[in-house]
Amino acid sequence: MKKSFSLYMMACLLFVSAGVGSAPTKIFGIGGGTGNQVDLSDLNKGKTKPEITSQGPNGTECVNIAGRWNYSENGTFTCESEGEAFTDPISDTGTIDILQDGCSISYTGPGPDAIKRAGQIRGNMATLSGVLTPPVSGITLSENSFTASGAVNTPNQFTLSGTGRLEGADSGIPFSCTLNSIGKFTRDSALRSEIECLLNWAEINYSNLFSPAGATSQFQSPYTYRYYSQTNSYVGVSASDNHVYYLGPDGVLMDVGDFSGWLTRASCQ
Repeated sequence: MKKSFSLYMMACLLFVSAGVGSAPTKIFGIGGGTGNQVDLSDLNKGKTKPEITSQGPNGTECVNIAGRWNYSENGTFTCESEGEAFTDPISDTGTIDILQDGCSISYTGPGPDAIKRAGQIRGNMATLSGVLTPPVSGITLSENSFTASGAVNTPNQFTLSGTGRLEGADSGIPFSCTLNSIGKFTRDSALRSEIECLLNWAEINYSNLFSPAGATSQFQSPYTYRYYSQTNSYVGVSASDNHVYYLGPDGVLMDVGDFSGWLTRASCQ
């Protein structure tokens, strides 16, 4: 069977088909059953296992993995057609942003054919599913599926095993393909630094709103935020839309703009 270029390109999609989207943030959790915060971006400062910090519908509890992750993945992509088969290795690296709402998780790739995959975490077990590939010119698909699952056993690293299947016709010639992959994810500390930089800048430049200075960042889905007792105010970044929010003593939540715009203003990029 002659490899078609369009089929070969499918072999490069995997988890990779979802690149960088909105920038969610999960940096802090509650550690050790003591109610004390631990910095999940630094294993040396906290527990070696992630804490159950989020809650979904009907009281479901789960680990929160919202945030930016660097990944590396390896696997094989096998296609069969007209009695012949070929298998190619797959290897790639990149970055994805995982959104989380309660125990529901998702990520979305860039571009006009961006793929969204969504799933759940139950306890520390994560599962994601969606299509394997966006539409490819000249190929008709009757099956296009991808599922990945794995255990989140540490705050800063986890591994997902993925399987995918494609069936259809390439220029009228029937084919079937399978994908098997392993994706290893490591938390990207750069986003945490950007958020901390912005909140530190806000304390200095808007001290009339945010005092006393030196508040600790906290997480409550979908917000990474700080609370200021003297001014009874909150400021934080939402993982749902990547905007900065302010909540003052009047109890009115205000969307004060895009996170990336504030980073530029604060020279935090």
